[in-house]
Amino acid sequence: MVEAEPLMKRSLAIRERTFGPDHPDVAIGLYNLARIIQNLNRDEESEPLNYRALELLLRFIRNDGQAHQHFKVVQINYIRLLQRLG
Repeated sequence: MVEAEPLMKRSLAIRERTFGPDHPDVAIGLYNLARIIQNLNRDEESEPLNYRALELLLRFIRNDGQAHQHFKVVQINYIRLLQRLG
């Protein structure tokens, strides 16, 4: 997992440059990075990444009128993370 973190950060940066900071694909990159960080037991550090991913997907739903295919997974993970953080 430790080796994956810098690669996922690079992937996220590429997604942001390619699609723009508010694109749903950026949300997926944020979620993937957050999961890696959570798996390294750094839940507090992953919270803002999870929040931003969920926020981007909620914006997608409002603009597009339909749920993004990854919305539920991101939402459930964020709820569980908040429960662990108390």
